[in-house]
Amino acid sequence: MKYKWDVQKYRELVERTTNLDLKKYIDSELDFIIDSVDDSSNKTFIEMGAGYGRAIPKLSTIARNFIAIEINKDMFSGLDEIASKLDNVSTISGDGSFLSNLLNDLDINEPVIMSLQNSLGTSEGDPNKILSEMFQVASNNNGEVIISLFTQEGLKRVGLSIYDSVSGLTGKPDLFKINFGKGDFISQTGYKSHWWRREEIDNIIKMSNGILLNELKEEYFYILHIGFKK
Repeated sequence: MKYKWDVQKYRELVERTTNLDLKKYIDSELDFIIDSVDDSSNKTFIEMGAGYGRAIPKLSTIARNFIAIEINKDMFSGLDEIASKLDNVSTISGDGSFLSNLLNDLDINEPVIMSLQNSLGTSEGDPNKILSEMFQVASNNNGEVIISLFTQEGLKRVGLSIYDSVSGLTGKPDLFKINFGKGDFISQTGYKSHWWRREEIDNIIKMSNGILLNELKEEYFYILHIGFKK
């Protein structure tokens, strides 16, 4: 079964969550970015897989300008609605696997390229290709990359309770199909999410060829900040 996003349910069940672990993750992402990015008012923020734009209202206030990229048409309608109310925010409907092409002729100034809320684990494109494009654009423009991921270690203890809390959006966990060892979650409605193993995260850092500027490690999520300077 192909999973279909619902913007209104996402707002109700994720953005306004009562699940303390999910709320901690959402709040930690935004705090980490605000605290980690220096001189943010002179930089272009680019969010890959921006969804309906949950993070934009807060992060756009610290950025010179903000570019939100989303491939899913259901989510993009909500993204456009939020962006239309903010002067420094623009949207692109497209595949992050071709980020360099999507950004052609745009004003990119020391980009801060972000993949938040484990969007790489639910990506409709190839995560490795998306990462490669993020690193290339950042490297070519003296930029930075911030990646936020769920981790495999927390899938069983924390992940199941998170997905139970948002089951109206994703569907109930399918305990016969989830692979806790590999970090592969699947719900009864066909929603899939990959929770990253430590060796996979180490490989992401290695393939970046950048400098690890900052990191936040928790039992069930990991946020890293990588810098590129010529």
